[in-house]
Amino acid sequence: MSLHSKHMLGNLVFYSDREDKWIDAIGPSVRKYFDDFVGPSPLGADNADPLGWTVTALTGDAGDGTLTAANEAGGAIIVTTDSTENDGINITWNNEAFTLAAGDPCYFGTRLKVSDADAVDLFVGMCITDTEMWGGVTDGIYFNSADAVATVTGIAELDSSPSTAGEGTGTGSGTLVDGAYSVLEWYYDGAGTVRFYFDDVLIDTASTASDIPIDEPLTFALELLAGASAAATCTIDWIRVIQCQ
Repeated sequence: MSLHSKHMLGNLVFYSDREDKWIDAIGPSVRKYFDDFVGPSPLGADNADPLGWTVTALTGDAGDGTLTAANEAGGAIIVTTDSTENDGINITWNNEAFTLAAGDPCYFGTRLKVSDADAVDLFVGMCITDTEMWGGVTDGIYFNSADAVATVTGIAELDSSPSTAGEGTGTGSGTLVDGAYSVLEWYYDGAGTVRFYFDDVLIDTASTASDIPIDEPLTFALELLAGASAAATCTIDWIRVIQCQ
């Protein structure tokens, strides 16, 4: 992996390998959020309330899920579901800070792993504030992986009109592996196209104007649901969102 830089909209963007794989950016009109969980734990005293985040337990019965520190080299947090199917955890930031306006490119990336890839429902990306994303969001750009499969697809959605998985250029999907980290990234070019990557492989593009959510501010969101009568986990190593305006 090598580091490169380029000027964009009066800012300096650092990228690696691909020009749309952003590592950092500095400048007068950069908006960004990083978290690699390597410092003091962001979790509250009860290990369930990260500062600045909203955590919602989604329960199929009276059970509950948790969000805890991973105590892993390099830092990470772990989302753990209860042991009843469709029990889980929903986490979002408290602030919708990113708007994908025309002319304002934006990068999203996260590195994560799940304990049982074909026994979870996973949603991760950027969307409007919602405490039950798997039931459907109106606006967002995100990845999902449904119970009974281990494939990840990328979706862009505006006003409840989602793009169709595999409709654009790319392999169509990526495949999660139990207990193995994967990097999920998307890049909005500011000109009407979103590119989705799974472990640096382009899996899809979305470029239909009716699918790109340019009229709503977005926040980070992750939801994990158990796909069977057994607890499941999702470990998040890092999150990175960078935008130039």
